[in-house]
Amino acid sequence: MSLSAPLRVPVQLERPPLGRWWSLAHEVSDGGLTLGQGVSPELDGPLELTFVLPGDAQPIRCRGRAEEVVVGDGEQERAELRWLRFLDLDEAGRARIETYVQERLGLLA
Repeated sequence: MSLSAPLRVPVQLERPPLGRWWSLAHEVSDGGLTLGQGVSPELDGPLELTFVLPGDAQPIRCRGRAEEVVVGDGEQERAELRWLRFLDLDEAGRARIETYVQERLGLLA
């Protein structure tokens, strides 16, 4: 399992020809992003993702897929499309995310 770090950045989700949506990422790892709230079921399928890491001017772009995460407790428990799994993140983007995670978690000296 890869390490993840807190993050609060907007993520552009695009699904041609349906359009574009934005959501707020709450966590990042080299495997994907966790969103603060679920996305619409119409975004179930391949998406184009674009986001910028804090302190980094270059956007990260890749394809991804929204996946369900169980949230809430007891009677409030439900599945929402909150996990954006990276499908084709390039090595440069992966390295930038790994560096961000390590810095954010205090693992780099």
